[in-house]
Amino acid sequence: MASSQPQAVTQRCPQPSLVMKLKLSVPGGSAEDSALSAGFSLKKEKALQAAMVLYATGFNAWGQLHFERPRDEDDREPEDISTFTCVLQDDDIDEIRPFLSYTRVHDGDHTFYQYPSIRHLLANNPSHTFPNFPGITQLVAFEVGFAALSSSGRVWTWGDERYTACLGREPSDDSPADTPNPVTDLDDLPTGPIVKLAAGGYLLAALTAGHDLYCWGDAGRSRVLADLSDTPSPVVIYNDNNNDNNSNDNDDTGNNDDNDDNQQQEEEEEQEQQEREEEDVIDVAIGEAHMLALTAAGRVYVVGDNGNGQLGLPGRASAWSWTRVDLGAESGQVIGVAAGPRNSFLVVRNT
Repeated sequence: MASSQPQAVTQRCPQPSLVMKLKLSVPGGSAEDSALSAGFSLKKEKALQAAMVLYATGFNAWGQLHFERPRDEDDREPEDISTFTCVLQDDDIDEIRPFLSYTRVHDGDHTFYQYPSIRHLLANNPSHTFPNFPGITQLVAFEVGFAALSSSGRVWTWGDERYTACLGREPSDDSPADTPNPVTDLDDLPTGPIVKLAAGGYLLAALTAGHDLYCWGDAGRSRVLADLSDTPSPVVIYNDNNNDNNSNDNDDTGNNDDNDDNQQQEEEEEQEQQEREEEDVIDVAIGEAHMLALTAAGRVYVVGDNGNGQLGLPGRASAWSWTRVDLGAESGQVIGVAAGPRNSFLVVRNT
């Protein structure tokens, strides 16, 4: 079994001579029609207390994870990055937004404008308009729809009626799939209102003020989480899940003489299960087929596909249970996570 232990990062971070690098590409479109594939909005502010570091891993075919052009760069396609690697250091790093396409806009007049492509956006030709949505604080897109979060903690979803599992609600004549309607299962939760949304592929997540994680989506199309439901359900991460040890746990040869030993082992495993502690989740990010979670203790867990190195677990094709990654003792404090379709980002404060 391949080890899930990551390698500590010791390389020197690029300095912020380039604080933004944009690449343009949309499947089936020309360069003129293309949208942001991996744009990083980096906001600099004054009177900063500590330097920030951005770590990245995963898909890098267009060099979107490189903030400095190597001197010997040629026309060869850049290689993907398979472990969390320092890609930028600056006084402040804010709002990481990697996209393969840009299809949503929210304006100051409390109106959603939905665009089928970047060409329609540039021509100001929306396909749908939804007015009267005050107090929206976050808007996310997934493969077949959208979700929005209001300042009161209410979650709204809308999208393709063929994939109602991603909506987290049952469409009806009064609340059709293709118009924004509330996800009532996320109202009045035990640990407070929703404060953060994440979405990608056919999976959505919501975080409560009390650091509980809820997920829902289309289990037939998303393999990221086991037992995925079409209604928001709690997802628990335990603090001892730093290895994927779910395979080959028992090699029972059928020897009856070992019954006592087996019973003792089962009792020990049951006790260990009871002693595990649930992690409080403070940030979450979802890609096309992977997911990251940051806990209040500063630990980062990943799950899903690793075909482009997006989990930061070298030598592994995937991790289908929550697996902890570690940047090393000298890396600082992780304060945020983000995900593109096939890459991942950690925002770290130097200590």
